Amino acid sequence: MKKTLFFLIAICAFAQLTACSTINMERKLAEEQRIDSSLYAYDDDQFQYNDQLVQTLAERFRFDALSTTNVNSIMRDEIAAGNFNEVIIYLRYLATEKETQAAMYTERYYEALQAHVRNTNEPSPKLVEDTITQAKRQYEMEPDKQNNVAYYASLLIDTKYDIEQGIQLLLDLEEKLYARSEDPNKQTLHALANAYYLNGNYEESVENYLFLIAIEPDDMSLYYTLSYVLEEMGEHEAAAAYLEMTYSPTTDFLKTYGTDTFGMYRSYFEAKSK
Repeated sequence: MKKTLFFLIAICAFAQLTACSTINMERKLAEEQRIDSSLYAYDDDQFQYNDQLVQTLAERFRFDALSTTNVNSIMRDEIAAGNFNEVIIYLRYLATEKETQAAMYTERYYEALQAHVRNTNEPSPKLVEDTITQAKRQYEMEPDKQNNVAYYASLLIDTKYDIEQGIQLLLDLEEKLYARSEDPNKQTLHALANAYYLNGNYEESVENYLFLIAIEPDDMSLYYTLSYVLEEMGEHEAAAAYLEMTYSPTTDFLKTYGTDTFGMYRSYFEAKSK
């Protein structure tokens, strides 16, 4: 009996030690994998981020079961959700620690940088400088690649670094594409629509936005921007119609809030429009 009791106690002690050892190993691994956000963030007040979110995203991106395509898709979603600064930190960390792996997400890095510039009232000056420098380098390496031109030109415009040069680069790109019988891709169409608007050529801007809407009918930002251009043209009814499309209910909205709530919202919207 004593031997059996001793044996059971020994097993319990061993199990407890093993569990403690496993927990300690997991803690150590988590600590080793923890990203020093302050090291890879831009050190100014314009670059705000959530450190816990950085660590959470890093864990998701490192998940072995995810392919590069999966991770690219998750990053794109996080950027669209407004977590571009956290993605920037992770990719800056990756570029320093695992350069080969970072190369797989180059486009996401550019998207995150551009999202910061477009969605921050006063973008981080150092980030803007780095972003333009990188975009210019890519453009000069492959000046005939439309993504490089569109990205660089958009940054020049969005940052107000050189709006005229940005517009001219895009107009020249459009001419070259048509000369080569090559269609502009979505990124180029977005950039051209904005360039034509800034250049005062509203009709061409509207045409590009309509084409984009045909390609991406679920992108509500396109309806909003188009309504803005139409309003500038004096097409008030058309502008109001596209603005209403921007705020039209989705299935998720109705499931969450119900039709009564939407009815109240619609009444308020129509009153404000009048």
